[in-house]
Amino acid sequence: MAVRKRGGVWYYDFMIRQVRYREAIPEARTKWQAEQVETQVRQSIFEGRYCKLQQKQIPTLKEFIEDTFLPWSKANKRSYQSDSWRSKVLINWFDRKHLDEITPFLIEKFKKERREGKTRRGKERSPASVNRELELLSRVLTMAVDHDLIGANPCRKVRKLRLDNQRIRYLSPEEEERLMGVLTGRKAHLRPLVILAINTGMRRGELLNLIWEKVDFSRNVIYVTNTKSGKDRVVPMNQPVREELLRMSEQSDGEFVFVSKRTGLNLTEIKKGFNAACREAEIRNFRFHDLRHTAGTRLADAGADAFTIKEILGHSSIQTSARYVHATHEGKRRAVEALASYSSRKNCLKIVTNEERRVG
Repeated sequence: MAVRKRGGVWYYDFMIRQVRYREAIPEARTKWQAEQVETQVRQSIFEGRYCKLQQKQIPTLKEFIEDTFLPWSKANKRSYQSDSWRSKVLINWFDRKHLDEITPFLIEKFKKERREGKTRRGKERSPASVNRELELLSRVLTMAVDHDLIGANPCRKVRKLRLDNQRIRYLSPEEEERLMGVLTGRKAHLRPLVILAINTGMRRGELLNLIWEKVDFSRNVIYVTNTKSGKDRVVPMNQPVREELLRMSEQSDGEFVFVSKRTGLNLTEIKKGFNAACREAEIRNFRFHDLRHTAGTRLADAGADAFTIKEILGHSSIQTSARYVHATHEGKRRAVEALASYSSRKNCLKIVTNEERRVG
């Protein structure tokens, strides 16, 4: 019998179908009494949840994703497209495994193989990519628990890969000048996107979802809705943003600011075009999202505190915003110079005080 005594209190502790059951039995005074309680608990679990699971026909992961999860994702999640293509990875790897056959050990094996494997382009797969796949698998299995198809989510026993998200890549003034220099001709349609991304810190999806109704020229603000955090925010327009939007409004032919019959922009075209522009401008290791980092870094370098940066960029955590404070070499240099200035003032004060004492 799986009973034990700790600190004068008896406990039962056992596993059924990868689910641990453990609880104190304060009423038990002897081991025999604890064993009787443990037997009753096992029997109730077996007759209830355990037998219920046995009687149900457990679907495969593929069947559950295609029949239940993806239809729900399409109706409820903005990230349905990414859920759809990441699901293919899970379906291919776990093959014909039934939901109740997916164990923490199997998930650990999946995590290891995905991390050590290569992408379709032969590059090393990032820990963040593997973690996104683990998050999706966990969401699928949590839904399976909610549908009483499995007793517990085995992903809870699997740790995600460690990430190094402290790196902040931002655009230097020299790089910005080179980038703007190539955003002409066939790439000219990317120029307004880049200008707004740098000067507002808005995400690519927020820019593409922006409609003219949310641009207020009278108050010089942009109302950002349908955000990643789910919270709307207001972003002030500076002069470059206002001038660019006024110019675009005169040529607009639709509801959206950037997506129209004339431009026909989509995520794939923007990504390919922007990457090509960076190569032409000889800017390396730079993504469109780094324009947002550029905005955050420049805000901090201009003296904005973490709370102000959080409000403008729409971060859900103040810790994320705090990373931008003094992120540039110029900001760090000014901070160090401030230390030197403080020390100088303190030494001057000591000299003046000593002089006053001698005079006195």
